[in-house]
Amino acid sequence: MPLGDLVKRPLFLVVLVAGLLTTVVVQAQLSRDFAGEFLGTPGGRALVQAYGALKTGYLEDVDDEVIIRGAITGMIEAVGDPFTYYLEPRDAARELQDRSGSFEGIGAVLTPYNRQTGRGVEILNVYRGGPAYEAGVQRGDIFLEVDGVNVADATTTEVVELVRGPGGTTVRISFLRPGEENPVVFEIVRATIEIVNVSGAIVDGDVGYLHISSFGNQLVYEQLLETIMRLQLDGAKSFVLDLRDNPGGLLTQGILVADEFLERGDIVFQRARGVTQRLASADPSGLVDAPMVVLVNRNSASASEIVAGALQENARALVIGERTFGKGVAQSVVSLADGGQFAYTSFEWLTPERRSISAEGIVPDVLVTDSRLAQTISVEGRGGDAGQTITILIDGVEVGSSEVGEDGTFQFVALGRRPQLSEIQGEALVDLEGDDILLEAVAALRDGRVADAGAR
Repeated sequence: MPLGDLVKRPLFLVVLVAGLLTTVVVQAQLSRDFAGEFLGTPGGRALVQAYGALKTGYLEDVDDEVIIRGAITGMIEAVGDPFTYYLEPRDAARELQDRSGSFEGIGAVLTPYNRQTGRGVEILNVYRGGPAYEAGVQRGDIFLEVDGVNVADATTTEVVELVRGPGGTTVRISFLRPGEENPVVFEIVRATIEIVNVSGAIVDGDVGYLHISSFGNQLVYEQLLETIMRLQLDGAKSFVLDLRDNPGGLLTQGILVADEFLERGDIVFQRARGVTQRLASADPSGLVDAPMVVLVNRNSASASEIVAGALQENARALVIGERTFGKGVAQSVVSLADGGQFAYTSFEWLTPERRSISAEGIVPDVLVTDSRLAQTISVEGRGGDAGQTITILIDGVEVGSSEVGEDGTFQFVALGRRPQLSEIQGEALVDLEGDDILLEAVAALRDGRVADAGAR
């Protein structure tokens, strides 16, 4: 692989043209007089009449933005498509910032403290060298206040809104720290934080492990190249591309990643309103030709399924793991006048063999259950007397107990352990012995099964 070739220009031009065509189509659609068409229908006039009645006759003043956003979300609910959605202006701005590959913040990963309700926020990881790390913030710290605002029962999104801000400004955060009697308080100066979605490590002596957590960052492909080069210098002779728990993201990044491992063949087709066309094919430059395995699980979706399907059907890699999610449709995004974004399903992805991913997903060549997934046990029941203890057994092994309440009900929840993450961005922490899918991948590389992948 040429070390200096960061972008394959022929493919990049194909992707760029596809993006421009999509933009032209959207603009052409919006150039129609939809307002006139809307008011020309009884339903359209009825909606305007209802709006006017609320504005003039409702008991209390109504908020225009609340009503209009309610109408938008109502349209989405009527369509009944889980992948068509509306982002409010602040959420749209944050997503745009994340796609750029960096943001202004403190350099920490946040996660819900209560994984059942999604309420409360704790620190999942702190990046070494970042503002939070230098201030002394630790994994497991639980947010109490941000700049005087009580966030003990807030969502992760709400806390992120408060924690992020212009670089060079200060945010004051108080945490509940396990083992500490009083809250710990930090004043942290925000800085530019790079979003790193690619991490790597050497496994079993000479296997290069590559993990892509998301394709939602326009720097993913560059980060992949940097990680591959680092692993090659460390002695990698084969590669494992881990796409487990990858929800997808930018199409361009998925295509570039797939193409880095392909010398020839189609990457992805798209179908829109009955018309199927080739969207991208492999460019032979910049090839990584070492033996490789791709890892997937039930949470691998969208762009990660495109990559896995392209490498599998071009007989480039053995795919190991669980059947993927099956998110085979894509959205066009319209920037709205209020600063929000409206994303609607506009076409369907097809694999190189023109097979639909929707609902079916990618079926691995070797099926292995993901042993890393945290197992959450939840039991609710009724019966017994108030104050009695209910013991929960699984296969004869006690996993916990619950006390019957005054109303005769009981509840038991055992949450799985949280994943361990490296404090160093770009460094993967790998538990080879506790990861059945990765163990199978290394075994496949060692016993020659990967070399036979083209025989399918």
